[in-house]
Amino acid sequence: MSSSAATQIRAIISRYAQAVTAKDEALWSSTWSKAGIWELMGQAPEGREAVVEYWKTMMSGIPFVYQLPGEGEIEVDADGQRGTGRVPTVEFAKFGDGPGMLMLGTYHDVYVLEDGAWCFAERRMKVQYMGPPDLSGAPTP
Repeated sequence: MSSSAATQIRAIISRYAQAVTAKDEALWSSTWSKAGIWELMGQAPEGREAVVEYWKTMMSGIPFVYQLPGEGEIEVDADGQRGTGRVPTVEFAKFGDGPGMLMLGTYHDVYVLEDGAWCFAERRMKVQYMGPPDLSGAPTP
């Protein structure tokens, strides 16, 4: 894997988290391929437009969110056009007037080079914990 590809892929992971935290729809949308698939909370919309609509629905009930991606691991295919990765992610959120929530999980990603830029072809979240920030909830199997 070229260090340039890894650097560019890490940049989209970072932009994705920044966009979530800032609730920046345009920035978040720019991280997705045209045919992207986002699997989260039992849903898996396909295509950038459907993915963005699902994100807008999810974000509408969250007045505060802060996402922190971990370093993870990234592998790029020999032809330099596709890659995969696993990115541990920590997210703090507040839903409406309810209590805060902590989510610990791992994104299982597929990256593609589209129109000269790396973007997400797939992001599939495997949640390991979602509950109170004090970790008093049960881990997700």
